[in-house]
Amino acid sequence: MNSEQGHASMKILFHIRSLHIGGSERQVVSLAKSMAALGAEVHVATTMSGGPLERDLADVPNVQLHSLEGSGLTGKFRYLFQLRSFIKSNRFDAVYGYLPTPNLALLVARTIRQRPLIAWGVRSSGLDLSQYSSRVKWAIRLEKALSGLSDRIITNSQAALDEYRQKGYPHSKLTHIPNAIDVDRFKPDPDARRSVRAELGISDGTPLVGLFARIHPMKDHLTFLRAARILIENTPATRFICAGGSAADYETYEQRIRANATELGLDENVLWLGARNDPEKLMAACDITTLTSSSGEGFPNSVAESMACGTPCVVTDVGDAKSIVSGHAPVVPRSSPEELARAWLSVLDHTVVKRGEFDVAVRQSMIDRYSPVAIAEETLNALGRSV
Repeated sequence: MNSEQGHASMKILFHIRSLHIGGSERQVVSLAKSMAALGAEVHVATTMSGGPLERDLADVPNVQLHSLEGSGLTGKFRYLFQLRSFIKSNRFDAVYGYLPTPNLALLVARTIRQRPLIAWGVRSSGLDLSQYSSRVKWAIRLEKALSGLSDRIITNSQAALDEYRQKGYPHSKLTHIPNAIDVDRFKPDPDARRSVRAELGISDGTPLVGLFARIHPMKDHLTFLRAARILIENTPATRFICAGGSAADYETYEQRIRANATELGLDENVLWLGARNDPEKLMAACDITTLTSSSGEGFPNSVAESMACGTPCVVTDVGDAKSIVSGHAPVVPRSSPEELARAWLSVLDHTVVKRGEFDVAVRQSMIDRYSPVAIAEETLNALGRSV
């Protein structure tokens, strides 16, 4: 493919498991919309249809949704055959997978004579594989073994780029493009602050701390809960929200985490909201958001999204979280509830006085670094280089 080919003539396929609520899924939606606005023809293929984020792409010009489903061994082979046929008949310029299983599946494109560029999306760093199923472990190991068969490997964090170089992934194929943040959606919103707090029964003057993360061991909800217990010793009125769903594989883990909250005496302080499709409103309603992850993060979307809303985000030192907050909010060690609680308290004391100043400075930082159009341009350029 000509590397100088214009964006308007490019035909791109994103392949991801589903468009259920999640950071990678929201990033596919953002890139698809921005690429289409730049004139590219964009297709998004999932293996599990019906995700709520599909609505965000349903009526977008130049974007088409497809479902390639299959269950059981026979269904998996049928899915791979359908995927190959779909790629061949559409003559894509580039196919771009998100996460290990879709990445591996896209290697069927190598059997096509006039094949597209094959790009893999790497979305994590520092994974603790003990927290994952044998199926996921197998896919991650196979991805490394076959990484030389891809044409581009795009990481969303500098931390992942460094890690995957050390792991032996082909250096010439690795590149780093950060996630895009929809700054028109994620913005300071006093009306949302009032309406969300009214919905949750929380007064405007009550301190509110939010965690926006799926229920998974890597997100370390237990550290969040232990820090909450410490903070309410100083500020008893503080409320906390946990927004994020859990996969069927982690239902038992979620039950255990909720039981931990009860054991810590937090039932009156912590609200479990599950998966929500309005994180921007919830973030605008919070005085602080936080990232408590102990492993596995690449570019944690919720950090940049929160700060685009003008809400400070206290983070653990994982992935590119420290780089994202860039001095605008505290960074604490992983699994350190005492230090996390101290950081929350210092931010609460600071933002009572200087919240307006923080809104402007930190939001502009997110706009300057993570504009959707700029990230889409950079991604199209990476996908447009010759195989």
